[in-house]
Amino acid sequence: MLAGVNVRSMNPVQNTPTMVTPNLITRRSCLKGISLGAGAVVLQPFLNSLADQAAGKAAPGRIIFMLESNGLYPRHVQPKGIEEPRGGVMQLIDRRLADLELPDPISPLAPFKDRMAIIQNLSHRVAGGGDHGKAYGGLGCYHWRKGPAGQTIDHALATAQPNIIPVVGLGISPSAEAIFVNSVSASGPKRTTPIVCQPDLAFQSLFGSVAQGNAGKLFQSRNMLLDWIRSDISRVRRELPSMDREKLDIYLDTFEQMRSRQDKIATLKNLKGNVPALDKFNSKMTTQRFEAQCAIAVASLASGLTNVVTMDAACGVGSYHTWKELGVTLDGHAIGHKDGPDEFSVPIRKFHAQRVADLAKRLDSIKEGNGTMLDNTLIVWMSDSGEAHHGFCAQWPMVLVGNMGGRLKTAGRFLQFPQYKAAGHRTITNFYLALLQAVGDKRAKFGEPDNELKDFDMSGPLAEILA
Repeated sequence: MLAGVNVRSMNPVQNTPTMVTPNLITRRSCLKGISLGAGAVVLQPFLNSLADQAAGKAAPGRIIFMLESNGLYPRHVQPKGIEEPRGGVMQLIDRRLADLELPDPISPLAPFKDRMAIIQNLSHRVAGGGDHGKAYGGLGCYHWRKGPAGQTIDHALATAQPNIIPVVGLGISPSAEAIFVNSVSASGPKRTTPIVCQPDLAFQSLFGSVAQGNAGKLFQSRNMLLDWIRSDISRVRRELPSMDREKLDIYLDTFEQMRSRQDKIATLKNLKGNVPALDKFNSKMTTQRFEAQCAIAVASLASGLTNVVTMDAACGVGSYHTWKELGVTLDGHAIGHKDGPDEFSVPIRKFHAQRVADLAKRLDSIKEGNGTMLDNTLIVWMSDSGEAHHGFCAQWPMVLVGNMGGRLKTAGRFLQFPQYKAAGHRTITNFYLALLQAVGDKRAKFGEPDNELKDFDMSGPLAEILA
């Protein structure tokens, strides 16, 4: 049972579920008295979030971190017509994205141009330089070779807005067999958050709390779980006001996909040889596993189980994909040492941009309050290694989609800060402090300072993006 869920157990005599009544739901009392069966653990947080909305409470500020491996090259996110920040940038550039054209590598994000921001020239040298990745240092603001030396920003944000699961960690490992990795996220010193690399297992971990049976009955118990939860979701949907029904649709779609795969496996179980991957949840294809993890990321937010998702597209320093499905024949390490030739790097970058767009589209399809879930979410797409394969992190490019319920001024902006050690230069730490302030955490420091900038005033949040 997940901690913090107010759910009673099944009646052992009658084998019927007890009543679970969401608190604070006042919308004509329409949701009052809805009873839940096996789907209680999964649906209760969702119904509680509807109750909060009905009571007029603001939605929490949700955030998704998507970390791309092998550097996010500045040229790939620089709008056309603005010179790439190679040095000599001595003043802040603040332009409307509406007046600029997105470069081809991130062109899939064009539909969200008025809801996104591109930020260039923030440094993060405290995380280390010249290595193949920055591991916990990227989200943690300390040297990566120290390991999980302290809390990472995803957990700091989760602490400011507590939920059932502080941080959901999802990964896409180059190895289709990898199950868990400890790579980028930590709740405190030496307290790592496992990144789940198997979409099928991620689904079970998040939504399988009420599954019955032992390991030998896993397939059957999974079918029962999916049928029970699907039935609960469908029934609850019929009882919801029409204005709330659409919020369940994308949530239900995840369960439908999983149950469909189970049916197909049952049909083919007597075939000889290996059963091919039947959907994206257990596919061996990296691209499909990535897409499945995006679906789970949105479902975990929509369900109310968490407010923070961290997605690691590399799953470890020195871990590299070969994106064969995209027509790329070199692995990331080889591409990096060739200085990222566009014939190989652009298809990968566009695929990542498509995944960010996919997350945004899914969130934008779920109505919340007077808008959608995307309105209350921020997607942070950045590298785990700064600006290059061997990133020295004087630059750490990033793309943001959403503004976390208006808490941030990130709608339709291009920001390029002065270069490292120039007046007005800012760091990733300043950016993280701005995120913390946006969710009510007013701390003055996060992580360790960059000693090379000790003669500059690097205090405080990134004021340029705070609403």
